[in-house]
Amino acid sequence: MTIRVHSRDVAGAFTIIEARVPPFVGPPLHYHEQREEIFEVLEGRFRFHCAGEEFEVGTGTSVVVPRNSVHGWVNLGPGYARLLFTFVPGDIDEFFPQIGQTPPEAWTDLASQHDTWIVGAPLSAS
Repeated sequence: MTIRVHSRDVAGAFTIIEARVPPFVGPPLHYHEQREEIFEVLEGRFRFHCAGEEFEVGTGTSVVVPRNSVHGWVNLGPGYARLLFTFVPGDIDEFFPQIGQTPPEAWTDLASQHDTWIVGAPLSAS
């Protein structure tokens, strides 16, 4: 993951992150109490779960997730895909470098420190 716009550079208004996502990978189902999240599919095909609905999207599609909406996604493969994430407001920047250095069994505690509430398993690509 690469931070494209750090929230400190825009007075906390938003954070933009680009992710290169391996095949058949996605986060656990979760929600954010304090921010909206907007995804843009830059490359590939994804299955999204958002507010009780599941749907597939491809390159050029945007998905808006209102705050407090349970959501998740998975790269449907077979190759790497790319997503752009925008969080409004920002101030979630430090979560992403930390999650990559944290074992999965500690993700729930780390996530809760960054307004990310894990409530379910990751989506399956099948």
